[in-house]
Amino acid sequence: MEKTIKVLDPTAKSRIEEIKMSAPAHDLNGKVIGFMWNHKPNGDILLLRIKEELSRRYKLAGTIWKHWEGGGSGPEASIIEEMASAADMVVIAIGD
Repeated sequence: MEKTIKVLDPTAKSRIEEIKMSAPAHDLNGKVIGFMWNHKPNGDILLLRIKEELSRRYKLAGTIWKHWEGGGSGPEASIIEEMASAADMVVIAIGD
């Protein structure tokens, strides 16, 4: 009697999405900077240091902080929409 082995491929299908990039910001004075973190270790520390350095160099109008849990799944659409409407620039920490 012949036996069959079912082989599964655990790799995820890749998503390719075209995103229109904004022009680079040359002056951050008066800008609102968003910071996003996915709870990976030390990402919050990295973002805080970047915020401190940007605040030292520029007169920021403010900052917005958002985080999401879920590792590589990405933030909810509501977080992306809020950042897009409220921040002039967003810094994202998504790694370890």
